[in-house]
Amino acid sequence: MKYIYCHPLFDERKCAHRFSYRLKTALEEKGLVLQRFDYCGTGEAPGEFADVSLQSLRADIVRQTEGDQVCLIGLRLGASLALDYCVRGAGPAKTVVLIEPVVNGKTYVQYLRRKQRIKNLMTRSSGREFQDDGYENIEGYKTSAKFISQLENINLLEPAGAYSHANSVFIAGISNRQKVDPGLAALAKSLQGKARHVSVENFVLPIFWERIGPADCTELTTAIARWCCG
Repeated sequence: MKYIYCHPLFDERKCAHRFSYRLKTALEEKGLVLQRFDYCGTGEAPGEFADVSLQSLRADIVRQTEGDQVCLIGLRLGASLALDYCVRGAGPAKTVVLIEPVVNGKTYVQYLRRKQRIKNLMTRSSGREFQDDGYENIEGYKTSAKFISQLENINLLEPAGAYSHANSVFIAGISNRQKVDPGLAALAKSLQGKARHVSVENFVLPIFWERIGPADCTELTTAIARWCCG
């Protein structure tokens, strides 16, 4: 069994790096090895971010799984890609862990653009970098209009209805409230009867993928490691 972690994108990838390391450590304590990798055009992987697309991200995950039975653990957009892998039947996935997945792509892109506008105001930038040649500046990343359109079209509630793999899905919500987010609750409901077992749980934590400072995610990483061993 392979345990594979799917990173988020943009600044969330940078801010959540410490979390992915702590998750790796939590799984190691259970005797499990978590594989972390960079999508092409990100991190230490070859390529340019300007060439990243939904198709390239899908291909990156397929290359990591190599047809083996896997447990996919994803954060934010990485979680959405993990579920997408299962919905499309790209390969066997015994367990899927979705940490605060991007359920609605339009809302996600609006959020990214709002953060960029704030940065532009703080840096007195025009915000028009890359726009003249079919690209947009998203948190300093040259992002193609095609990829942005693909992100906007994400709707996990639609493909979830076609989900038909007999495996387990654990959805972890992160917020400052005890109650599970309605969007994540709806996602869990759409998977009921299609996955072997579906569980959704909320963890009261800071939004650690928006900040580089330390956040104690022990409860979350412990729960994920326990789920993977179940």
